[in-house]
Amino acid sequence: MRGKGIDPVPLINERASRAVEERRHPSTRSSQRSTRVRSPWTEALHGEPRAFPILSVRAFFATFRGLSTSVTGVERVSSWPFRAVCAVVLVYVLMRPVGHPEILYPALALLAVASAAAVVIGRRWASQEVVAVAILVVIAGLIAAFVGAGNPGMTQHVLVWVGAPLLFAAWALGADERMLRTVLSAIAWATVTLSVLILLFVGAQFGLPQVVPQWLIEEGGGGFNIEQGATAIRLYGLSTLAAAAPMWVVAAFVPPHPLLPPRWLRIVAAGTAVGATLVGGRNAIVLVLVLVPLAVLGWTALARRRGPRRIHPLLPYAGLLCILAIPWIASNPALQRTWNNLVGFFADDGSQPDRVIQADRLITAWLESPWIGHGLGAVIDGYSRSEARPWNFELQYHLMLFQFGIVGLLILGLAAALAVVALVRATRARPDMWPVFAVTIAGGLAMSIANASNPYLQAPGHMWAIWLPLMAANVALASRRPTDLTVSKTGRLALAR
Repeated sequence: MRGKGIDPVPLINERASRAVEERRHPSTRSSQRSTRVRSPWTEALHGEPRAFPILSVRAFFATFRGLSTSVTGVERVSSWPFRAVCAVVLVYVLMRPVGHPEILYPALALLAVASAAAVVIGRRWASQEVVAVAILVVIAGLIAAFVGAGNPGMTQHVLVWVGAPLLFAAWALGADERMLRTVLSAIAWATVTLSVLILLFVGAQFGLPQVVPQWLIEEGGGGFNIEQGATAIRLYGLSTLAAAAPMWVVAAFVPPHPLLPPRWLRIVAAGTAVGATLVGGRNAIVLVLVLVPLAVLGWTALARRRGPRRIHPLLPYAGLLCILAIPWIASNPALQRTWNNLVGFFADDGSQPDRVIQADRLITAWLESPWIGHGLGAVIDGYSRSEARPWNFELQYHLMLFQFGIVGLLILGLAAALAVVALVRATRARPDMWPVFAVTIAGGLAMSIANASNPYLQAPGHMWAIWLPLMAANVALASRRPTDLTVSKTGRLALAR
């Protein structure tokens, strides 16, 4: 009976596609045919009777699913429960990417379950490159775990290099256009909330009214200091700005797109994030805030230059404003401190002794086992950054070389190359989504650069920035064309020209 049965799931897709076409072209609607999409049980009962006993579990959930519904042709889009769960979890992760693992890890597990359900029940189309990226990262992590079996920091690093890639790969593959729009909106609102919290906290240190409750600052790991004439704070969520601040600065300059938040929200997120970054005192975040938007916006301008282009009427005024701001930029304490520390690290003038020594010790230890490294969770005899966690170091790419060796880095390099291939293919498949790609790539690139001198990606709560561009790429490759969601209210395609 199973071999002769009819799988009802394709019937749903066929009827959904027909319904959408009829709504777009009412003249083709047949008076004898209903545009209502029947459930797989109804389809089976109206077809061959023998199809009913062999309805699969997937077909059953396709009828009563709460995570996906059939619209826009054969493509299924996530419904509000899935989007709500992912948005709430993501906002919490952005506000507190580290600390309180008893809350953070169950939240990430909930995100993984919801994403996996969306992939299975919604039958999401998966890009081969995105899947391959996840597989290669997990393979590299498993090899390093085997090499480092018995190392003291094994548990944490297996979670980072095996658990987190699987989780965020499901998150990226389980999204569609609606989910991507929800994710970007959630990141924007979380950025505004976090940045305003930081600005109010710092303002209270200079005599402004203390609007933020003290218990909230303490729960968030808050602390305040003055370093080299500039403010410096401690806050669990501050590291989120390493990706979020450059993202929204880029988003403030790209054209509108249906998948991006409204322009006013992007501008507010960019402005508050820039202010919070400058008073936050993290040199790496200040550095990527300056470099990444210039690089991404310059790249998009060159990549999209085809023939003569009109100059925006506000561009001369923006250029004049930048020229007038040069004296303030040159005298800004946060920017001066970042520049001095960057020069001091490469010049080895003694201003950055800890990281210089750390780089030397990690390279020396790697040379003892250059091909396969020392494995996940390895420590260096007689040297540590932290007594509580001697397997963690600030210089993450030096640490990767120490742990993975040449073989592991080659595998991770191949994964990075496939990620670039996926993004290139996605931009060619959906050129209308280039503002979305610019914003998400800015976040991933900024986090990757900041990770070089800070242990950001040693925390799973920061990996959303790395997988967000791959989510956008998978959405683009899955649809291949603008769908109903990317059509403006006037009926015209919202193509950003």
